[in-house]
Amino acid sequence: MRLNKIVTVLMLLVLSFTAFSQQHKLTSKADQAFEKGYWSAAIENYKLALKKEKDADVKLRIMYNLAQSFAGAKEYKNSVTWFKKVRTKGKIFLKDHPEVLLKLADSYKALERYTDAMATYDAYSELMPDDEKGKKGSKSCELAIKWTQNPTRYKVENVRQLNSKFDDAVPVYSNKRYKEIVYQSYRSGAEGKGTNDVNGQVYPDLYASKLQRDGKWTAPTPLQGDKISGVNTAYAEGGPAMNAKMNEIYFTRCKNFDGKDKKEKSCQIYSSKKRGVAYGEAIVLEIGNDSVIVAHPTLTNKDQTIFFVSNMKGGRGGKDIWTADYDKKKKTWINIRNLGPEVNTPGDELYPFVHADSTLYFSSNGHVGIGGFDIFKVEKLEDGWGPVTNLKVPINSSSDDISIIFEAESERGYLTSNRNGGRGRMDVWSFNLPKLVLFVQGVVKDKETKVILPNSKLTMIGSDGSSVEAITDETGAYKFKLLPNTTYQIQADNDMTTLDNLGNEVKMYFASEKALLSTIGIEESRTFVQDLELERIPIEKGIELPNIVYAFDKADLLSSSKLKLNALVETMKDNPTLVIELGSHTDFRGSANYNRNLAQRRAQSAVNYLISKGVSKDRMIAKGYGEDAPKELDSAYVQKAFFGDGEKGPTASNYSTTTKSGKRVSASFEEQKNTFVVGMKLDEATISALQSEGLQECAHQMNRRTEFKVLRTDYKPGETAQGPGADDNK
Repeated sequence: MRLNKIVTVLMLLVLSFTAFSQQHKLTSKADQAFEKGYWSAAIENYKLALKKEKDADVKLRIMYNLAQSFAGAKEYKNSVTWFKKVRTKGKIFLKDHPEVLLKLADSYKALERYTDAMATYDAYSELMPDDEKGKKGSKSCELAIKWTQNPTRYKVENVRQLNSKFDDAVPVYSNKRYKEIVYQSYRSGAEGKGTNDVNGQVYPDLYASKLQRDGKWTAPTPLQGDKISGVNTAYAEGGPAMNAKMNEIYFTRCKNFDGKDKKEKSCQIYSSKKRGVAYGEAIVLEIGNDSVIVAHPTLTNKDQTIFFVSNMKGGRGGKDIWTADYDKKKKTWINIRNLGPEVNTPGDELYPFVHADSTLYFSSNGHVGIGGFDIFKVEKLEDGWGPVTNLKVPINSSSDDISIIFEAESERGYLTSNRNGGRGRMDVWSFNLPKLVLFVQGVVKDKETKVILPNSKLTMIGSDGSSVEAITDETGAYKFKLLPNTTYQIQADNDMTTLDNLGNEVKMYFASEKALLSTIGIEESRTFVQDLELERIPIEKGIELPNIVYAFDKADLLSSSKLKLNALVETMKDNPTLVIELGSHTDFRGSANYNRNLAQRRAQSAVNYLISKGVSKDRMIAKGYGEDAPKELDSAYVQKAFFGDGEKGPTASNYSTTTKSGKRVSASFEEQKNTFVVGMKLDEATISALQSEGLQECAHQMNRRTEFKVLRTDYKPGETAQGPGADDNK
């Protein structure tokens, strides 16, 4: 696709096609307009010529040029219609002009008909496998679908006060408070009175507008100055830029010849100093020559560096971005150089802008994008330029998005686009990045009863190293503000106490499990909800550690058991005042003394593992119970094993094992559920009375367990497990 109005008027791209020697005069007139890029005139004359021509080959060529003219004028529905006619009626013609498919695909893409566009790009690639344009086009459609479904947070709006039914484009801030802009416009009243056959509009001039207190822009007015030697003349002026002090304007002027002059049309950069409210004489910058395009300036580095667009020799494509340095002594621009293949492509790169953070922004139809022209950015490195990044949707669209400016270091400014929703076909649009507001809130409650727990302490630790604390209010609620692209751990605790059976004051709750929360990739403001539940500390009552197993007749922990014990390590670290007993239990088979000694070694093995993970040895006691404390099935255990805990299903399942004699025995889930009931104590008499060997083995497995129970909740560093003042030698 080619960008008309802005790009074509300022730098006409000449597309030449050989005409047949015998053709109607209307066809010749249309061809002349087409070769000059005067799409409006070409469309009008080709339509008339099509009715007059008799030769089938000439008519097919007219249809093709008519389709291209509609595409040049951005009338994509019409361009699709005519490209399709050429495709169906000119199968032989298509062999010589496979680019018909490429241009049809471009028009489909401009209409956001991405599926049709991809199919047509792929058809072109089949005919022209060595041309990357087809593959790039298909890839751009994939990106368009992806980015449209997942847009960035930028908000883009049409600035209706600045726009008209004509083309309005390429704004630049013209004062340091960012309350005034200058931009190019094709609206009536311009000094450029010549009629532009590209779109029937006058040649563009530079206009100014001011932002009022009510947030609206004043009616745009032409820049004041001398009509002959000042800024606005009978020629085309556009692409403005300002110096650092905002008292000198740089802009592009394209001189248009009437066809009698044999000189090539050219565009040059001019500068004009502000004198009061008007601008003085416009002086051409000595960069390049009048036979090449030198356009679209932007200044940086305190006006010592200029970036611009040109088609001078040494470039990569039709128009590239170049840069030059200012020699203060000679008062001229030197060291002119191309930005190189990292930035420039065989296509066109236009409208450079340097952000306050030194990032270069520009538009291109050579890098992979989703429209004709997309806006890209690239960072300057010590040895060149970094990777070029597409600004995606909604900064870019399926149409042409060609220039962008930022307000200092903020994430707001203006861009130019001919996307749907504008007043003209090329309009000025504002953009801003809304502040990303992220919160997490929730309540703290008792895990079992769901009762709200006021005055609970909340701690939130971020991956950025931040740490914040809060206390829940009387409703048990809390709320934290979050940062973007950060991962958080949130934990609750409560210092409520109660009395144990001996009348000692003990802490009521464990600290909650750590809740993980991430804002990475979050693009919209939102409030996360994260409730936290505290589990009561069962003083003097064991809590079974599931799946803590040992090798047969050994005390060494298996690797799987170490992983399970890590949860207890976290519990001890999260609750630094706890003192626990780690007890190991066996079934009743074997002698009582042997079982007790084996259990003691196993319990000590578990304690040693926790010590290796940083838990103080003074906070733990190892106890080998052997077969002395058979398991008693309480309501909590039975509920969890056979009915689930409300969040997860039951933990029990069909049981199967092989006995020492090699016999395979089993107990179904239903058998277990009907047998193991609340209040059952799995001692030798009870197990021996069970109806099947499978149920007996299942009961033995329940007895073979490792438990921890809380002995104290008031530990302080330096004490022993028995408490302050205890004699370790007793």
